[in-house]
Amino acid sequence: MAKTVDANLLNPFLTATLECMQIMAGLLPERKRLFIKTTTQMHGDVAGVIGMTNGLVGSCVVSFPEPLARRIIAKLMMEDDPAKLTKEMVLDGVGEIANMVGGGAKRKLASGNCRFDISTPTVLYGKPIQLYNPPDTISIAAEFTVHPDWPETFLFELATKLVEKKA
Repeated sequence: MAKTVDANLLNPFLTATLECMQIMAGLLPERKRLFIKTTTQMHGDVAGVIGMTNGLVGSCVVSFPEPLARRIIAKLMMEDDPAKLTKEMVLDGVGEIANMVGGGAKRKLASGNCRFDISTPTVLYGKPIQLYNPPDTISIAAEFTVHPDWPETFLFELATKLVEKKA
């Protein structure tokens, strides 16, 4: 049987990602593609990671090129000039985005009887960032743009244990 991630599990995370960018930063993200991620290399220079346990095992990650992260965090903080943000402000902001996405998805899934705990965010910085998931997980990634004038994209990734796909 093929291995996959249940769309009923993935969709709340994608919705929470969109809502975070729309409501908190006033941006209009557009999903470019959805794919199974087969490499350990993260997208960009900065990533926020939320671990999940006690019911759902895995992680969710948002990763950005630093210039895009800086622009998004400036929007979140209502700062006109992204250059005024310190590196620490950008890293904290990416952690907060990861927290909002993980928490938003947790809230949405709890209404459907899927309960789990999430960790505080861990932020990774540098290039290249490598993230190694356990071998019994599958990572689904969604690539987004957030503004027509900004060429960079960001990724949302959900890595969870494999499930058997029903025929």
